[in-house]
Amino acid sequence: MRAIYLIARREYLSYVATWGFWLSLLSVPVFLVVGAAIPVLVESSQPTRYYVVIDETGEGYDALVQAGVERERRERARAALEAMAMTRPEAARTQALERFDEAATPEAGLDAGFEALGMEAAPAGLAAGSGNRMRVEPPATTPEALRPWLTGERAVSTPEGERPLFGALVIRRGSETPLSLTWYSTNLTDNAIAQDARRVLEDELQEELLRSEGLSEARIAALDQLQPEMRSVDPSVEAEGEREVTGADRVPFVLSIALAFILWASVFSVANMLLTSLIEEKGGKIIEVLLSTARFHEILIGKLAGVACVSFTLFAVWGVVGSVVATAGGTALASFDPEMAELLSGIVKPGLFAAALCYFIVGYLMFGAIFLALGSLCETLQDAQSLMSPIILVLMAPLIILSFAMQSMDSAFVAMASWVPLWTPFLMMARLPTEPPLWEIAGTTLLMLATMVGVLWGATAVFRQGALSQANVDSVKRWFRLGKTG
Repeated sequence: MRAIYLIARREYLSYVATWGFWLSLLSVPVFLVVGAAIPVLVESSQPTRYYVVIDETGEGYDALVQAGVERERRERARAALEAMAMTRPEAARTQALERFDEAATPEAGLDAGFEALGMEAAPAGLAAGSGNRMRVEPPATTPEALRPWLTGERAVSTPEGERPLFGALVIRRGSETPLSLTWYSTNLTDNAIAQDARRVLEDELQEELLRSEGLSEARIAALDQLQPEMRSVDPSVEAEGEREVTGADRVPFVLSIALAFILWASVFSVANMLLTSLIEEKGGKIIEVLLSTARFHEILIGKLAGVACVSFTLFAVWGVVGSVVATAGGTALASFDPEMAELLSGIVKPGLFAAALCYFIVGYLMFGAIFLALGSLCETLQDAQSLMSPIILVLMAPLIILSFAMQSMDSAFVAMASWVPLWTPFLMMARLPTEPPLWEIAGTTLLMLATMVGVLWGATAVFRQGALSQANVDSVKRWFRLGKTG
């Protein structure tokens, strides 16, 4: 036991006592903040889309498109302002929305609204997101004549000066439909302007048909408001009356899938650490020193335990920081937005986190032992890569299954795949909120534990052969008949 402790302690300190470990520990929240800021940065740096609308019908559909697009821009900006104002008192929220409604443009409304909330101006990303499209007068009246502007050979006059033309929308009479829209642009991925125009004109054509049938504007407006009320109720919840399903009720399903992905990433990264360190020790003859003072299984278990403690240190630090932030932020959020506070409170699920910890331990022991066994056969990282390919494919399979089955965790295929011991930690973690039968949980767990014991026994045998240089990559190739024999 002392040898196992000393080897585990050495492995643990070799990582924790370095600056790289603490930098990686701090990099996680930094990457989270950067990841949250990237969409805002992308949106705020997007140039204004200047476009033209040509109405070949001559019936004023271009004006309807412009009015509809401006209305949708205004609605999006107002919704964004309302969401940002949720952290302010009710009086400030009401005043901000009133000032927005009084403003002539969405941009001016955002500035006025944020001034009422105590901010100097609207955030750049929010303002850009609501106002990055602008219609200009067409320099020509046919698509062919517009080609120099659409290809960037010439620029159009805008309030900001000469700018490239992003696209042109041409409205014509359709052969089988009342209208036909054609969008001309060299940007083949962003056709949001055309989609918005199509939606606006679709509503207008429907209203024209209703007016032709003699319906008044008030009646048409009333018809637009007709839609069924939608409620979700969980009949398994015993309560007086019917309790509607809320976002907090759905949090465990999202959380379990997120934990499954985190579990996969953790197991893969930690097992890869074991592989890399063992190959380095073989190259530096350190493994020979260890063999002279400890047995094979003691080295294997010590290395697994040491790197596992590194992972637990990471989880403990992130857990403490997350708990402090959640406690402090939840208390403050509850006074401003009780619904959001209730939604976030659904993340605290001790049962799911306990299951994730257990599955991590078993998954780590299985894959960590496999990686150590493979590392003992290799002299260089290049040798390890040739042996790692099939293991990585096996490890990638549950990730692919999770990606396609996020809304179908009760699928029979997912249930059958959960019985594959190497996939069980990830797939069963994601399936737990669907409440699979107890016999299935017990059966997959027992099979997984039995496989873990078998993997550890087999890994010890392979580790012994590899550490003594009695087996290597060529041995594996000969066994699979992938290399030359004899």
